[in-house]
Amino acid sequence: MKKALLIIAVVFAGMAAQAQIKYGFNNPLSYDNWNNNDPDAGVEIVVWTPNNDTLRMDVGSDVTAIDGSARNGIEYNFTPKKCIFGDGTNIYDESNRRVFSYNLPPNTTFFGTHDFYIKLTNPVGILASDFLNERDLMHVIIDYDGTNVGIGKLDVHSYRLYPIPTSSRLFIEGANPTVFKVYDLSGRLVKEGDVMQNSIDVSDLNNGLYVLYAMAENGLIVQKFLKQ
Repeated sequence: MKKALLIIAVVFAGMAAQAQIKYGFNNPLSYDNWNNNDPDAGVEIVVWTPNNDTLRMDVGSDVTAIDGSARNGIEYNFTPKKCIFGDGTNIYDESNRRVFSYNLPPNTTFFGTHDFYIKLTNPVGILASDFLNERDLMHVIIDYDGTNVGIGKLDVHSYRLYPIPTSSRLFIEGANPTVFKVYDLSGRLVKEGDVMQNSIDVSDLNNGLYVLYAMAENGLIVQKFLKQ
């Protein structure tokens, strides 16, 4: 009986010692923003041990992707993985951190902003409440600006976008774009269509900052503007 009680006590002591462990995305924000030409695009997952001590049990989770406007295997390539930090993990040799690449392939068939999500599931050695910032989801926003994928990004001095700020219409001088897309700063597509007589009607947008993507024969216009 005493031996059984001792085993239980040791188990509970181990659980208590690990109770301060935090695991998850090494990013205090709920989103991550990358350009498709960045070779380092990826999510970093870390485990923080109590008092910077050495981990004495396996801690981790499954790491999976959820499609948004970006589709796995097309705008990005992410293979579901299991992230496990084992016995001996510590901050001193940085074994407590691991980067999982998004593997963003160049693509000439689209431009603008696309997004997807990285999800942490099936926690090991911790509870869901032990996720860093109590968050198990990362919103990944990818800006496909056309650089190095066959569609050159126009230099801002080669055209003129006016007036900024605007209350009704945007005019584009010196580029003759044909189609456009407008995104808000969270990466959400809010308007798209054809450019008519080098102007775009934005009167129906809410006041705020936006990013315009407009396709012209000689390249891609990417510029922020203020609607007020």
